[in-house]
Amino acid sequence: MKTIEQIDVLWLKKRSIVRAFEVEHTTSIYSGLLRMADLIALQQNIKIKLHIVAPAVRRDKVMQEIRRPVFSMLEDRELSEMCTYISYDNVKELANLKHLGRMTDKVLDDYEEVSEADDS
Repeated sequence: MKTIEQIDVLWLKKRSIVRAFEVEHTTSIYSGLLRMADLIALQQNIKIKLHIVAPAVRRDKVMQEIRRPVFSMLEDRELSEMCTYISYDNVKELANLKHLGRMTDKVLDDYEEVSEADDS
C-alpha cells in the first residue's frame, strides 16, 4: 500500500487502477520510475499503463531512464514496454479538449511517447 500511496496520480475505472502517473518537475525521474517498477513487481498480474509526466526539456532524460538495464529485469516485461512519457504541453492540450469529461482513458494514447531502443 505504501508504494501505491506514493504514486502521484492513479486513474481508476470502477475499482481497478487502469493508469498510474508520476509527475516529475523537480524530483528525480529515476525515483518515479522506481515507484512504478515497485508497483509492477508487487502486483505482477496487474496490467496497467504507466506514465511519466515531465517538461519537454526533460524528455530525453525520461527516455534514457526508462531504458535503464535495471528496469528490463521485471518479471513479465520491461518497464519501457509499460511506461510512456507525456509532456506538460500535451497535458495542457488534453485539459482543453471539449468533451474530456466524457472520454475514456484511451484518449491518452494519442498524447504519450513510447521509449524506443534507438531513441536518443
